[in-house]
Amino acid sequence: MQLVAEEPLVVGTSSGYAPYVSLDAGGRYEGFDVDFAEELGKKLNRKIVLKDLGTMPSLLVALQQKKVDVLIWAISITEDRMKKMDMVYYQGEKVREMPFLFWKKVPEGIKSIEDLRFAVSVEAGSFQENVLKKYPKVKLKQVEKITDAVLEIRYGKSGAAMADPSIVSKLKAQYPEIQVRYLPLKPEDYSLGNGVCINKANQDLAEKVRKAAEELIAEGKVAELEKKWKIGD
Repeated sequence: MQLVAEEPLVVGTSSGYAPYVSLDAGGRYEGFDVDFAEELGKKLNRKIVLKDLGTMPSLLVALQQKKVDVLIWAISITEDRMKKMDMVYYQGEKVREMPFLFWKKVPEGIKSIEDLRFAVSVEAGSFQENVLKKYPKVKLKQVEKITDAVLEIRYGKSGAAMADPSIVSKLKAQYPEIQVRYLPLKPEDYSLGNGVCINKANQDLAEKVRKAAEELIAEGKVAELEKKWKIGD
């Protein structure tokens, strides 16, 4: 009896988000999430096919339309997102405050998000954007990539940029002029770590991914990859 091979697992992601997903000098995908996806594929006995969709909105639409099986792109687990899709925890700590980036100097009097009375650059469709939308006095400015946000503050087009905590050290290494100020979040905006996103209609896959992710965490594989890619350093 001939066994039927499992179909590939199509993983939606996007480059330009080191150390999670980026391209090496040869144009190949690399990063924590790329390695994690490969380990997940081994657990599920399915070949991984990466589908680069460029931006967060494109990723979410692709998942909704079932053009990808999962999303793996350091996507923060939030209550709002869990209402729209299944999110399986695989990495990261609970976040109660978020870093805001400034060029060379943090303006005086910045102690809360409400104090940001100027343009703040943020990735479209990101957890950070969803947080800022709740502050109508903040002039939110959408960009496609975090690197675009850095250019915004560098050239004075935005007063600040909001970033994911896990990439701050890498950004500071690339741009020593960046100054960081952590500002508290409201309890309802806490992030519960990063999750693999799965369409709610695919409960069978969600359970398999949950089991596989728990095994990879218990076996120390996630911690090993964090060390390899210097996540949290």
